[in-house]
Amino acid sequence: MSNVLEELKYRYEREVNHGHRSAIKRILEGDASPSTMVVLCVSAIHSTCDMKIGTHSVSINGSENSNAAKVELTDGWYSIDAFLDALLSKQLFAGKLFIGQKLRIWGAGLCGWVGPVSPLETSKTAGLLVHINGTYRAHWADRLGFCKGVGPPLAFRCIKSNGGPVPQTLVRVTRIYPILYKERLSNGGSIVRSVRMETKMMQLYNHRCSTVVEGIISEFQRGTRDSCINNDNDSEEGAKIFEILESAAEPEVLMAEMTSEQLASFTSYQAKLEAIRQSDLQKSIEMALEGAGLSTREVTPFMRVRVVGLTCKSYEGKIHHKEGLITIWNPTEKQQFELVEGQAYAVAGLMPLNSDSETLYLQARGSTTKWNPLSPLAIEHFEPFLNPRKSVLLSNLGEIPLSSEFDIAALVVYVGEVYTAAHQKKQWVFVTDGSVSELGSEEASNCLLAISFCSPSVDDSFAPVNSNLEGSTVGFVNLIKRAKDQMNQLWVAEATENSDYFFSFDLPHCYHLKNAAASAERWAKISSLTIEKLKEKVLFIIGDCKG
Repeated sequence: MSNVLEELKYRYEREVNHGHRSAIKRILEGDASPSTMVVLCVSAIHSTCDMKIGTHSVSINGSENSNAAKVELTDGWYSIDAFLDALLSKQLFAGKLFIGQKLRIWGAGLCGWVGPVSPLETSKTAGLLVHINGTYRAHWADRLGFCKGVGPPLAFRCIKSNGGPVPQTLVRVTRIYPILYKERLSNGGSIVRSVRMETKMMQLYNHRCSTVVEGIISEFQRGTRDSCINNDNDSEEGAKIFEILESAAEPEVLMAEMTSEQLASFTSYQAKLEAIRQSDLQKSIEMALEGAGLSTREVTPFMRVRVVGLTCKSYEGKIHHKEGLITIWNPTEKQQFELVEGQAYAVAGLMPLNSDSETLYLQARGSTTKWNPLSPLAIEHFEPFLNPRKSVLLSNLGEIPLSSEFDIAALVVYVGEVYTAAHQKKQWVFVTDGSVSELGSEEASNCLLAISFCSPSVDDSFAPVNSNLEGSTVGFVNLIKRAKDQMNQLWVAEATENSDYFFSFDLPHCYHLKNAAASAERWAKISSLTIEKLKEKVLFIIGDCKG
């Protein structure tokens, strides 16, 4: 009994007199984030819960989980309930989580919490949301409470697609894809556009809006619209003065004879009248824009980054470089311009979505995701994995596996007409690079590459590719190789959302195409006859050849 009293006295001294608070107390009182790394101990295991908080369902990892388990966690001073996600619940039911076990929890959430509350007064519905991607076994001697430093990152290959947010992991960037824009339509659908197409769409939208606004303003200037002002003494007197001045031959003379009170009433009325006119004009513009289908556009920029997990050199298991594709919504300028292909990063704030046998798909918010580059010294501890971009020649395209990405610099021989298929506008572009110079050789079938471009069919005013590209040397990146057209002896590639093309080769993302582009240009200058024959071949293939 004396030991209990001494313990209570010690805790009173720590909490009340010295203001020391435990981790759970600080979280429940709103002075610490539940996502901070903390070591807690399993103090009790409750039966399976249905995750109902009042009349609302609590979701873990974005989906409701009716088979989640609930345990009690303690920091040695206070306790709190914790709702486990499906994967952690399986670990619990398998006996891998038990009373007395210490857990290192990172990136947890808090549910059923409405505001600062004492741990002794918290409701039974409040608790931590714990997921497997942020939960690790702790050493039995680890101190309970908040961790002073950041723990080791979760290995990329260990990320579970339905295991909740990833506090931190290590990756190497292998590909950075161009910025895209997703527009949400009024019918609930959406459209993804490239920077080039979004710029054209924005110009068209602004032009249509300007036309509508100019028409409404013109109508207001021509028409007479009565504006109603609430009747008060100032407005009534100001209205009378306004009418007198409007009908007067020399209003300046009348104004000079007015008293200061009359001038104040007139000025006040005039200001109110102008404010009402502007309000009416704004409402008319908004109604006209809505009627013309020109409501405010909901457009969100995003970018995709392909990564591969880092493997420590001391790892004794079978090395498998797990790939991931990260979609960053609303990327910051720093992320757009400072992320570098080939660089290794410690990334915090990723949310896995799903996965297949080869790729893990994740998403992130630009403002909440941190990309910290690893130092050269830190990178030395991991297995090397380099896959730099390189320019592919048509003569070597057979070495590229089907469905793989490749980059190429080539001369545009012909830009086909736009046609509609499967609710998309499609267009074929035929290119060559001169790497196979003689049409009569056995390798003549390697001379041409047909690239399929597509864009949303709702963008009626825009072609995926401008016909002015014909005769230009263009750099294409992130094309997908498709099966060869054996009948027409053509290489075939598809330009996806992640594909892009450039005319300048001095930028970092297309500098690797500079030498190939220069070679193609030199070949084009001395091969006009060959290029003409290739164009005739294309026209024959697409059925436009006459004679």
